[in-house]
Amino acid sequence: MLLAGGATWLWHVSDAEPPAALNDEQVRAACGNCHAFPDPGILPRSAWRRQIEHMAFLVDYLEGTEEARGGAFPVEAIVAWYEARAPERLEDVRAGAHYEAGPLHFRKRLAVLGGGSGPGIATVHAFPAEARAGHVVTTNMLNGGVHLFSLSGGPRRVGVTAHPARARPVDLDGDGHQDLVISDLGDSTPSDEAVGRVRVARGDGRGKFALETVFEGVGRVSDALPLDVDADGDPDLLVAVFGWLRGGGLYLLHNETPAGGALSFRAEAILSRPGAMRLVALEDAAGQSAFAAIFSQHYERISSFSQEDGKWREQVIFEAPHPAWGLSDFDAVDLDADGDRDFLLANGDTLDDGLPFKPYHGVWWLENRGAEGYRLARIGRLAGAHHAEAVDLDGDGDLDVVASGFLPQIPLPMPSRARLASLVWYEREGQGFRPWLIEANHPRHTGFALADLDADGRSDLVVGINQAWDQEVRESGPALELWLNEGPAERAPGHAQPSD
Repeated sequence: MLLAGGATWLWHVSDAEPPAALNDEQVRAACGNCHAFPDPGILPRSAWRRQIEHMAFLVDYLEGTEEARGGAFPVEAIVAWYEARAPERLEDVRAGAHYEAGPLHFRKRLAVLGGGSGPGIATVHAFPAEARAGHVVTTNMLNGGVHLFSLSGGPRRVGVTAHPARARPVDLDGDGHQDLVISDLGDSTPSDEAVGRVRVARGDGRGKFALETVFEGVGRVSDALPLDVDADGDPDLLVAVFGWLRGGGLYLLHNETPAGGALSFRAEAILSRPGAMRLVALEDAAGQSAFAAIFSQHYERISSFSQEDGKWREQVIFEAPHPAWGLSDFDAVDLDADGDRDFLLANGDTLDDGLPFKPYHGVWWLENRGAEGYRLARIGRLAGAHHAEAVDLDGDGDLDVVASGFLPQIPLPMPSRARLASLVWYEREGQGFRPWLIEANHPRHTGFALADLDADGRSDLVVGINQAWDQEVRESGPALELWLNEGPAERAPGHAQPSD
């Protein structure tokens, strides 16, 4: 998920006076103490000085001492070491993203959500099938608007908060009406200030919502996941606080709301660590509620959390090979239908160094191999991969994957000859996946949802348009792209062509 500030890498600072030049072992000791060692090949030569100087600043910021910057951190020696070994440029991955139009036909429509909206949509969530099928909820980071949308009912404004990152539907108070749990960053720019909060839009069942704050006084909140952790019949809230560098972590809000009464939660701190992003519900080995979280910044890690003897236990599921990997999204899904839990990953965050095209960005399958652990396999390349979901898109009984890309540094409009994939689906074929293009040349999608908008039994795509980082910010105009799945291309009028 998009969070201003991107990833940060930390470097070990030695108290000893550094030599004028460093050998390989010394650089590895200095640059691999707090995270996986960043190989020189992950960035082009021109990017290393800026990155290393920024890391020196961060060491000072985190340590809070005058001595941290002095001669203790050998900036020039480390810059020289990396520049001598880094490539002139990275592999150009744009050619690998020129996917062809696939066997499904999609009809594109644009949706304007009205007042308090525009192309600043951070995330889109679908409502559960048993309640409001074909409905989605969107969050707008440009102006704070939270909206509901469906083809039949059009847009409806729920309310406004500061900088909503995500809104999840749930019946929080047990009255039979859908509420919305809103994760509010409080500030879209990097900050360790306690500006984050969790808000609830409490639904009355007649289309009206009242916003209440149920948790505040923490760093920027990136996600709030409803989950009945204590098995008492009502949903609690797991909260991911991204913060920035000093503030962040995980909290559990125990739901103590009385029947028909005011919302009431008791906060429990689970973990103190910045960079917490996306949360996913799990079950542990005993069938109890558990969850997993992404930690970005220099961690680039996915961990699961479960309770044991009244205490929370963390298990690292995945650690990226280096701190520039750019984890942006994940989900828990049995992708190969073998009865165990796999994970679907997307990595394409480019806000840390601003480089748009990296050969290691894309969509991945973290396959559960039982006693052997997890095996990472690439599903497909996608520059700026930011969100991915598994779905049987073509109705053949197995799970395909849909993914979207976000590259805010690429000027729009792009020339049609560029053919840069921005929305793709990967068809499951045997043990692998075949990429198909849905849309090219509009890499402004930090989130989308799958919903049967037209009630034809097929999953459609509701894709957020996020231009919050563009130089010319527009606070009106289309906020969503609707890609209506019309089934096999040969059955639909016209020829299935990807859109620019």
